Amino acid sequence: MTPSTLQQAEQSALRMSRLLPVLSALFLLLLWSTVVETLSERATFARQRIHTEQHSWLNQAVRGIDTRLQALREDILLYREPGDGLARQANGLYPLESGRLWLVDDISQAQLHGEPQALDNTAQDNVRQLLQQPLIDGKLLVIDANTPRDPERLQIVVPQCDQGGCQAALTGHVRFSELLDSDLLADDPHILLTDSSNNALLNHGNSPQKLESYLENKLLHTSQAQAELASVPLRLSVHLPPVRYAEPFVLFALYLIGAATLMSGTLVVILLRVGRRLAFILQRSEEVNQATQLLTLTNNSLRDRLRKLIEEQRDQQTLIDTVQVGVLLIDAEHKIVITANEAASRLLGYTRQALYRRTLESLFTSPLQYSQLLALLQEQQQLSEREVELNTRHGERLWSVLSMRALLFRERSAYVLSFVDITERLLHAQRMEEEKQATERALSQLQSTQHELYQRATCDDLTGIANRRHLLSGAGKALELARLDNQPYSVAVLDIDHFKSINDQYGHASGDVALQRMTQFITAALPAEALFGRMGGEEFAITLPGYGLNEAHALIDNIRQGLAAQAMQIDSHTLHITFSAGVAERKRHSNQLSELLKIADHAMYQAKHNGRNRVESAFQAPDSAG
Repeated sequence: MTPSTLQQAEQSALRMSRLLPVLSALFLLLLWSTVVETLSERATFARQRIHTEQHSWLNQAVRGIDTRLQALREDILLYREPGDGLARQANGLYPLESGRLWLVDDISQAQLHGEPQALDNTAQDNVRQLLQQPLIDGKLLVIDANTPRDPERLQIVVPQCDQGGCQAALTGHVRFSELLDSDLLADDPHILLTDSSNNALLNHGNSPQKLESYLENKLLHTSQAQAELASVPLRLSVHLPPVRYAEPFVLFALYLIGAATLMSGTLVVILLRVGRRLAFILQRSEEVNQATQLLTLTNNSLRDRLRKLIEEQRDQQTLIDTVQVGVLLIDAEHKIVITANEAASRLLGYTRQALYRRTLESLFTSPLQYSQLLALLQEQQQLSEREVELNTRHGERLWSVLSMRALLFRERSAYVLSFVDITERLLHAQRMEEEKQATERALSQLQSTQHELYQRATCDDLTGIANRRHLLSGAGKALELARLDNQPYSVAVLDIDHFKSINDQYGHASGDVALQRMTQFITAALPAEALFGRMGGEEFAITLPGYGLNEAHALIDNIRQGLAAQAMQIDSHTLHITFSAGVAERKRHSNQLSELLKIADHAMYQAKHNGRNRVESAFQAPDSAG
């Protein structure tokens, strides 16, 4: 192997030794990021499956419980009247415990059905305390009756009421598991039964195991599914244990991580083997370098001979021609080219004969640059790596990095000038800057387009406030949050008074300006949490989270008074804009947005009927006929 071949092998080995760690790191980063992303997607799929099965379980459980409770209520109502009909004789009162049914009043209790057994005092006290509250005749109620011995025990109560109140009630006990289908308890779900005040009547299910708890909190976390029972005012919540979904997930994760670890280990082994090979190449190269140094030391006499030959012009020209940097030898007195190497001829586009005795100034594009460099040289200063622009034979400009220094050539003063072509580097930098500016312009245009599309999708074209679709979407989400947090939430519907007459008398353009002025005034007067939108034409709606009925009524009425007091100058006309509004509130009327808007709209028409320019509150929801 020749020294040049070893030198090439050394350079290749050095490049490979620098490149391999980088490529390996990138591969490992891509591999493990893929593993993490795959595990994240699998965990998301498992969570979605748990969520779906929870809702399916809950729907089946609610239907079963409502069916059994409704059938039990109808069976219990058979015992409200005296007598012993065939229906009562055939009735087993399932799922009451042993079919036992008692009649309890203020002072006594009597068993009406089932194996004889006295009703315990706690159950009697529960019924008598319940009778002191306003109840609905024949309404099925479920209260807590669990004991340490039987924590799933519930007490069923059906009050007997007349115009004088509720004096007695039919009662019995039932276990919660008897209300559910047996297959629903096979997965050991965590079940919570709460009343309308969010008090827990029943908490069924074991606490999660350690592995299950970790997966539920870290990877497979899902919220409880909830649903209201139709037969009784109770809420049923369920949380299925994720352990059966976690086991396949853990196995998949172990297989995936094991495969990734194996691939990583294989890559490390390959890197070690390649590293040994590269070390061998570098060692051989070092041996050749040492041999070359020994050879150089033995050739000192030849170097002295070469140094003498360089003093001659022919040998000197041969030497500088081997340099790939452009080199010019300049006469210091006349500022003309004495000699040049092949690189200088190629870069400037001249033959060596054409460069001979050419003035140095003619090679510079800028006379000012030439004068500055010459002044520095005359001050005995060495020029190093100055960016200058030179002229070529074909009139093109050559950007180069230039160095100059003074020396003594053949016993006379001279300058040696060397330069390197950097035109491509500058053009590349210019192209990069142009591409950067184009990218920034494209990004700016894209952001502007996205903002414009969002404005068109969510805002009314005329007034700039929320359009009907955006208003209903935002109002629905805010109403759901208010319902979950049990917070007040009010809705106002308003309509401009006599708006048609404004359009007929002053034109639709003036009417549009009036709508814009009015919405600007109302928007400035509303609190930050309110949502103001246009439902269509001259009808608008306002949602007020956190506002009760009276607070909302006062706020809308203050805005109405302020608007009515404003004199609007529109096309040399003075207009006074008023509106009529109706207000409805979630806790008093409905938890459904469509129903709240309907009730507020009904109140608004009542305000129109009562003379306009006023605000009416809907103190009770209108019936379906109204």
